[in-house]
Amino acid sequence: MSDFQGFGPRLRQRRLAAGLSLAQLAQRTNYSKGHLSRIERGLATPSAGFVRRCDDILGRAPEPEPPGPAPLPGLPGTAKRLGGLPPLARYFVGRQKELAALESLFAQRSHPPGTTVLCVISGMAGVGKTTLATSAAHRAQHAFPDGCLYLDLHGCTEGVLPVTVSDALDRLLRMLGVPAESIAHHPDDRAEQYRSVLVDRHVLLVLDNAADSRQVRQLLPGNPQCPVLVTSRSSLPALDEAHRIRLGPLPPHEATALFTQLTGIDAQRADRSEPGELGRIAYLCGGLPLAVRIAATRCAPGGAHTVEELARRLADEYGCLSELDDGERSVMASFAVSFDVLQAPAQRMFSALGTHPGSDFDAFVAAALAGTGRREAERALERLVDAHLVIRTRPGRFQMHDLLRAFAAETARRTLTAAERRAAIGRAADHYVALADAASRGLAPHRYRLPVAPAPLIAGDGLPDVEGYDRALAWFTTEQNNLAALVRATAHAQLEARCWQLAYTLRDFFFVTKQWDIWIASHREALGAARRLADPQAEAVTANNLGLALIETGDLEGAAKHYERARRLFEQAEDAHGAANALGNQAWVHYYQGEPTQALRHFETALDHYTRTGARRNAAITLRGIGLTEVELGRYDAAIDHLQAALAVLVDLELRLDAAMALNCLGEAHLRRGDAASGIPHLQRAAALSRAAGSRYEEDRALRNLDRAVAALPTTLPGTDAEVSLTARPPVER
Repeated sequence: MSDFQGFGPRLRQRRLAAGLSLAQLAQRTNYSKGHLSRIERGLATPSAGFVRRCDDILGRAPEPEPPGPAPLPGLPGTAKRLGGLPPLARYFVGRQKELAALESLFAQRSHPPGTTVLCVISGMAGVGKTTLATSAAHRAQHAFPDGCLYLDLHGCTEGVLPVTVSDALDRLLRMLGVPAESIAHHPDDRAEQYRSVLVDRHVLLVLDNAADSRQVRQLLPGNPQCPVLVTSRSSLPALDEAHRIRLGPLPPHEATALFTQLTGIDAQRADRSEPGELGRIAYLCGGLPLAVRIAATRCAPGGAHTVEELARRLADEYGCLSELDDGERSVMASFAVSFDVLQAPAQRMFSALGTHPGSDFDAFVAAALAGTGRREAERALERLVDAHLVIRTRPGRFQMHDLLRAFAAETARRTLTAAERRAAIGRAADHYVALADAASRGLAPHRYRLPVAPAPLIAGDGLPDVEGYDRALAWFTTEQNNLAALVRATAHAQLEARCWQLAYTLRDFFFVTKQWDIWIASHREALGAARRLADPQAEAVTANNLGLALIETGDLEGAAKHYERARRLFEQAEDAHGAANALGNQAWVHYYQGEPTQALRHFETALDHYTRTGARRNAAITLRGIGLTEVELGRYDAAIDHLQAALAVLVDLELRLDAAMALNCLGEAHLRRGDAASGIPHLQRAAALSRAAGSRYEEDRALRNLDRAVAALPTTLPGTDAEVSLTARPPVER
């Protein structure tokens, strides 16, 4: 049993075959039920000692079976080549020596197994580290048949916390196609899983903007066929094995060449001007490509200044930020020149953007931050794009480079009062709560909800269209990082009501995508805000939703504490529906702890309330839980009856994801009863419907069980109808 991959499901099968409950196996192995549950669900990696102990009790496990039949027609199979590099910079000057060094490094084939080919590109802010790394990666990507990965670690991004090692591993594993439910919870387990996924691949990784060596160490794949490029302001000396490129400013002639390319000034004039105004501008920009690019926009055809005027203005601004080091003074001076020539509306917009806690935005968010209409915001953003103070990433979407974000935040602190900055965050929160509430209703219509305080819309402009399941899911996917950042920002700004409401509206999206880390972090922040607000109902729903995330990660003890707290608070508030929800959630804790009898008792109590109050969705979901519990008790006929009843209601309510989950449960029930042929149609429908709902978690669950079912058939699988009738988009509940 040395191969731990797939150990959890095999352990569960062996335990059931031995007639042992989870509690009984826990007693014999001297491990907790919670730990056993996490291992069986693939959320924890077993130790060698644990494996030996299970072999002693259950008998040595048979060797893993050879791969089963090919995937059924129409179901996904082969992995796609990765292609995650940012686009090439349009203008790129110099760095030929560095590019040649990187090309030579990638071409080497003599590295010993178990090592990582690592290069750290270091240098001051704005020197072009990212541009060099991505340019080199684009040039070399043909040599990596499995593609490239890019991840910004936000090590030096003002206002944004550096990406944790755990979160970075989670993101990389998802990029590599690992299903959400298969990603280990502990960072060390994730690192081992990450290295295992890359062990036979040829992938180029670019880790941008690292804070320190600790942020990088566990992201190294240990495979010489997967070289890693790291950019950082530090040389990361603790990474002993790294090759290093210390990137300095462009020499004057290359900085000037970049400036002339960007402005369209002909080379002959550039030669005559050296060492005049053009060279002076390159010097005042510190030879930093970012600063040169921004300064060049002022002298482009139709720009605000001549070369001579720009050189004079840069010189005037050069000493105003003496608190910064030499390189960053030049960058900030270039920003200040671009800002100072803006008209008042664009300046006000830039200051307002300095309060935005997220990394990107659209015109609606910009309008909310600035307290303007959408059309005014769009005009101001156009001016900022022209000045290269804002980058348009795609139609209607914008972001700022890290240094620009820092300058915008400093501008906001300088030009806005504390009350004005708090008000801007509050307006953005109002905007996001209104949109997220509407979008969450698109993802989960018919769900019982607390009313959130009405948020003022952007006057006369309406909101982006988030109606319907597909639009809602797309909007949440785009805005998830901004929403999570805003949860933190509202908590720090003492906007407690908006803090818990933002987390509350995110719950349905997190349930679909299973992004547990950000789910837990946002809800813990929101729980503190609800307690400071002294709002028992807000605390209860937040604790309830936090418990759901914890149970998904295998923290049954933590989930149980939050569910019990939520139940008491709901009862004190005389909220019978909330209390029933908490009790139903407590049933799941007992289910995963191997206590089906107690789980069934709680499920039935909750079902009685839902039936009496006409809460059809809640009743159907609870019937699904009852069915799964009855499977554990061996009551297969009753379980299938309850699951079919649940499915009928969920289909009638047009709830895609819940229906897919019920279909998966039906398929598993038939498998457990030994009737694989009856389970296959349910699992095929579950896979297709999960895919339509955007849930990799449920789709992968269906595909795994399909493999089991096909392998269990005594004869070749006959043609089956995998068509799904439930395709209508759920209506948005108003």
